[in-house]
Amino acid sequence: MQSPTATERLLATTEHLSSATLHPSDAWIHPRLTHSVDPIKGRQLLVSQPVRKGELLLVDRPYALIPAVDEPETSEDIRCSNAACHRAVTRDAERVSCPGRCVADVVWCGLGCRDADAPRHQFECTWLKKYARAIRAKWGEYDFGVLWLIVRILASRQVELGAGSAGRASRSFKVGWDAIQCLCGSQDTWAHSQVRHWTVLAKKYLASNPSFPHGMGTNDVVTLICQEEANSFGLYPRETGVLPLPDPPIDRGEQFGAAVYPTAAIANHSCSPNIIHKSDNQGRMVFVASRDIAAGEECCISYFDLTQFVDLQTRRDHLQRSFRFVCKCDRCTSEEPPEEEVQWDEFPAMEL
Repeated sequence: MQSPTATERLLATTEHLSSATLHPSDAWIHPRLTHSVDPIKGRQLLVSQPVRKGELLLVDRPYALIPAVDEPETSEDIRCSNAACHRAVTRDAERVSCPGRCVADVVWCGLGCRDADAPRHQFECTWLKKYARAIRAKWGEYDFGVLWLIVRILASRQVELGAGSAGRASRSFKVGWDAIQCLCGSQDTWAHSQVRHWTVLAKKYLASNPSFPHGMGTNDVVTLICQEEANSFGLYPRETGVLPLPDPPIDRGEQFGAAVYPTAAIANHSCSPNIIHKSDNQGRMVFVASRDIAAGEECCISYFDLTQFVDLQTRRDHLQRSFRFVCKCDRCTSEEPPEEEVQWDEFPAMEL
């Protein structure tokens, strides 16, 4: 299947990829998109042959996705909880809530989606009823989101293992739980204080037990949190990575969700990316080439809204704080101030 040519912006780039085209665990991957391991940067996406500006490169289904809206009862951005759907459920639609009344954030777009999602949701429902209110009250929405995303990852894993399938690999790209285990990030990646905090949360709220039987030890769960935090995508209504910036600048909008994508997570960051990305109307992450990409060139996205962090220092500070690395992309190195030349005659004379 040849890649279609998309417009410069992400406009209905996945309409030709119907639900029947993709298996729920699959990604659509451009035939020229490949991956390798760099000794410094780790995993990376490359193209084996030239790709033109506007070509669709990747459509990746989330392994787990959670909503992130302030008023779930009335929000137009809340998504169907069924992993095979994830369509927006508008206020005008007939929303179907959890019969167990776990949290208002869990809705489906119809009874069919709710019933099809029952095996996965059953795994999380008891956890949400037991802990959601307490976590939100004591730790806040951010920590609740981190833990809930882990719960949905574990729920997807449980369904996958129960089906006796590790997913279907595509041209050496791992999928499913196998891909999640390959995500970069470890406990050494993060500050000790942050890891200690996640360890406290994991011990208190994510311990394996008869009502939450994931079978993983606390250390493994904390490592999974470290991986998720290093690789999850925020979901926004507009594209991330558009350069040059429009005048006046248009940001990517307000976040409405967060998700983990097995293949999209391989992409590294650049402050001058050659890919723009945005989730489509089914929560799938879509990569489109924002300029011509040469054979062998790395395909990079921006990890943040380029309209919000503009100068070199603010970009690097944000990446160091949020992702624990100092950016050395071409744009950043070109904007570094020149090193001052050492004037040897300014040093005092030294006796030998």
